[in-house]
Order: sequence, then structure tokens, then C-alpha cells
Amino acid sequence: MTVENEEGRLLNVIAEIGVLEWQKYQQRFPKTRVGNEMQREDHSALPPFVAFRFECINKVDIDKLKAAVEGYEGALSWSLVGRPREGLPGINWMIAPSRLWEVGDCASQKNMTAAVYLSTHEPSLGPLAYEDLTGLAEHVRSVFNL
Repeated sequence: MTVENEEGRLLNVIAEIGVLEWQKYQQRFPKTRVGNEMQREDHSALPPFVAFRFECINKVDIDKLKAAVEGYEGALSWSLVGRPREGLPGINWMIAPSRLWEVGDCASQKNMTAAVYLSTHEPSLGPLAYEDLTGLAEHVRSVFNL
């Protein structure tokens, strides 16, 4: 399944590396239901992320993806973090600005998610990250010669 909007471009590149079993991403302008109407909301202050799980992937490709993401020299530092699924096979992977993980403890002390914490305390990070996401996608594409 191809993601049509700009913030899903990185997921499309990742799907060329290996078949995805599951995917999710932060949309900048999602449509939400307000009453009986669908309206676009501005979520620009929330930093973008892409989350995914491969059906089957080898360690060499994961290591290469991690090196590509973390070696990208854009406006921001980006990270690839994996988390094993509880009681189920597979690893859920997430790519997001590194700052998202750096503020985790501060955010939880204030009973907030890291994304909401950043949108409140560093509101310029989200828009900058959305702009940088396109360059990150192209960088990963070039590292994998796609």
C-alpha cells in the first residue's frame, strides 16, 4: 500500500526495502470528524514519526537502515528504535527525530507523551522535522540504491 501524502514518503521507501506487515505515521494535517463533518487539523507542532514492522527482514538490512537514518546530515538528528512486541513475534520499528527519545523522562514526569511535550516546549521542532523528513526519505532511498 502506497502512502499518498508527503509525510508518508519515508514509509514508501521502507516498503521497497522489505514487505511491511504493519505501518503507522504522524500526519501533519489529518482529517478528523467534528460533528458530522471531516475537517483538517494542523498537527505541525507534533514531530513526525513513521512506525512499521517488516514481515521478514534480515539483520544486515536493519543495520543498514539504522546507519542510513542516524547518518543523515539534515536539519535534525534522527533515530531508528526497535521494540519487540509483547507476546507476539516481530519487532516494531520507529523513525523519529532523536529529540523525541531525549525528552522521554521529562515528558513522563509531567504526565505527557514526548510528542506533546515537544509540541509545548519546543514548538519549532515539529515544522522543521516535517521539512527535513523529505530529505531523510531521499537519503535512505539513495543508501539502498532504490
